[in-house]
Amino acid sequence: MGTRSAIGYKLPSGRIKAVYCHWDGYPKHHLPILIEHYNTLEKAKALIKPGSMSSLRTRETWGSGPRLKILGSYVTDGESGLFMYEDDREPQPLYYHERGDGDPPEVSASIKAAKKRWTDCGCDHMYIFENNVGWIHYDLVSELLLK
Repeated sequence: MGTRSAIGYKLPSGRIKAVYCHWDGYPKHHLPILIEHYNTLEKAKALIKPGSMSSLRTRETWGSGPRLKILGSYVTDGESGLFMYEDDREPQPLYYHERGDGDPPEVSASIKAAKKRWTDCGCDHMYIFENNVGWIHYDLVSELLLK
């Protein structure tokens, strides 16, 4: 089961443009990746432009073979610690459009509206890049429990 999340950015109008991400959406996983690799508004926009994704960062493709093993242990790349696969690629998001489906980015009228949209979609976390601020994490489950 995935820890679902929404990843997006704040538009100058205050609206939120975001996409769905299925796997590993907890802050300990997503925040370091977002901060290291998507640390500008331009990079955040490029990240979500292709639409919804299965994973924020993986070497896997939709057509990857099995994970590589040596002496019974799975092989990881030394740099990122990501599993390596037959026919894999450099670490990057795994977008649903690569297999012919998925949804484009969605625009919500406000942070409040985005929280409701992505909570209703089953997301546990939401990450929004705001220019001159950086990545902001919203724990949608905790906010739901506090209501």
